[in-house]
Amino acid sequence: MQNNSEEYVLQLKNLSVSYGLDAVVSDVSLSMKKGEILCIVGESGSGKSTLIKAIHGLENATVTAGEVVLFGKDCKTKKEKQALMGTEVGLIPQNPGGSFNPLRTFEKQFREALKGSKMAYDENRIGNVFETLGLKDGKSILKSRPYEMSGGMNQRIAIAFSYMKKPKLLLCDEATSALDVTTARIVVEELKTLRKENDTAILVVTHHLGIARTMADNVAIMKDGKIVEYGRVEEIFSNPKCEYTKKLLCDVPKLKIDELE
Repeated sequence: MQNNSEEYVLQLKNLSVSYGLDAVVSDVSLSMKKGEILCIVGESGSGKSTLIKAIHGLENATVTAGEVVLFGKDCKTKKEKQALMGTEVGLIPQNPGGSFNPLRTFEKQFREALKGSKMAYDENRIGNVFETLGLKDGKSILKSRPYEMSGGMNQRIAIAFSYMKKPKLLLCDEATSALDVTTARIVVEELKTLRKENDTAILVVTHHLGIARTMADNVAIMKDGKIVEYGRVEEIFSNPKCEYTKKLLCDVPKLKIDELE
């Protein structure tokens, strides 16, 4: 990691995180530059989603040591992190229902979110973004409510939601875990389009090595709250150094590594 923090949209420096008295993440250091896609891969309980919560400043994840540096600024408090959320930093949660009020139309929710980000509500632009991301009939979607949509559609609309706000950093917490293979493939391509169009840095946490191989520039392997291997995606997959990484790569039936290729 270089010393010039201004080069990075995100740096985690020796970060440790707990839930109450339970330590979950220990001494994690990572960095991301503009336009980079980093996948953090690990099994359930490895601590990868806790990193997202710590970066986002969610109340139940407490940083007990280390630093979360966003755009060169050490954000020591949850308030400092939350001030960046929805503008500089976007979040796509594992459950897309968590992104929206299920009973309010998407139009109302887009209007409120864009107003909060001091951006104009432009239905034509929203329709163009929907079209870019493969969502047809944007006007009908905007008049609909989340409970009327499938999980896959809500997830894709959540990505469009983030796309409209053009975040510099997008956090994705198991964004494809509840989706079928076809929809997951579409979501992965949409995230790559978001990076291409806006130069957005995207942090993806996933249990799925196939997703990492398909979209990542860099990969971090997590186990028991620690990063056990970290490097370029080609190097991780062609020449893993850690025995745990080798085990994951060999566990093809469980992780279905080739599904998305």
